[in-house]
Amino acid sequence: MCDGAFGYNLRIPENIRELFMWLCQDLAALYEKWKFYIELFGKQENTELMSDLAQSSFQIIEESIRSDLTMGICRLSDPPKSSGKTNLSIKTLVNKCENIKNLKESFDEFNEACGPIRHLRNKKEGHNDLNTKIKPKDNPLPGIGRKQIDKILNEASKILNIIYKEYIGGELAFDVTLNRGGASDLLDCLEKAKEYQNRNCKIY
Repeated sequence: MCDGAFGYNLRIPENIRELFMWLCQDLAALYEKWKFYIELFGKQENTELMSDLAQSSFQIIEESIRSDLTMGICRLSDPPKSSGKTNLSIKTLVNKCENIKNLKESFDEFNEACGPIRHLRNKKEGHNDLNTKIKPKDNPLPGIGRKQIDKILNEASKILNIIYKEYIGGELAFDVTLNRGGASDLLDCLEKAKEYQNRNCKIY
């Protein structure tokens, strides 16, 4: 059923095989959303374009992705159990791999890096005013900079690759190039829409 899925390998022990696979896929999805977010909202010329064409719509998109990133990171860093149920989290996986060298130290780095994100989730996320221009996000999550999120994702990938190397050798690539239809393609369409809008405004 899982053959060929990213992160799935029969050489990984059965007791962690599917847990490892789902965490790999969750992390890859976070990398993809993060790259999309930065490419779309990380440059002033892009945010000015979106503000001119569809400010409220792109503000909602920005807030939705930001919320999803927050919750996704927090799910990865959840404790092994909550409300009596086992969580699909990195700590759950690490607890099943206690014999692997350097794993605990890497988890401690990851867990510490996630602290500000968990604090943000617990006190609820900040909101941007829909009546203001979309701003470039030097701090994509309130009070949390791009370097912090990069560190969280890199530490998570390091943990999963320590386990992968233990059983398989080599490394998994989580930070991959987006497929066609990503942020750059969307921005190209918006540029063309802006040019069309400007031409028609001149006509009238």
